[in-house]
Amino acid sequence: MYVRTIKITFKDKMSKEMFVNYTDTKADAEGIKGGTLMKLIFSNSDVIATLVLIFPDHKTFMKDHNRLAGPIIDSFKEQGLKIELNDGEVLGATAVSSNFIKTLTKEATFYKSD
Repeated sequence: MYVRTIKITFKDKMSKEMFVNYTDTKADAEGIKGGTLMKLIFSNSDVIATLVLIFPDHKTFMKDHNRLAGPIIDSFKEQGLKIELNDGEVLGATAVSSNFIKTLTKEATFYKSD
């Protein structure tokens, strides 16, 4: 698996909320359709959010970056937003609680992938 984090410092709280809404209503379906396994966003503060994307492999990550994430990242940079990118291969064994699936079923939006 391959993971990317994108930490974004927005100009204000409303911009952050608009980004979350955009990803929840538009980008998620596109990303999952393109092979992304999972997306989540966590709040670091009123104006900072970190997006976590999980992919099956580097090839799928690059496809997502070129088609979806890259243009969004470039747009943020053009707006003068602070962006911190981290990505890499998942190392070691991946541990998953059986409660994770129960929580996802209760809390997450599921999209059909290709």
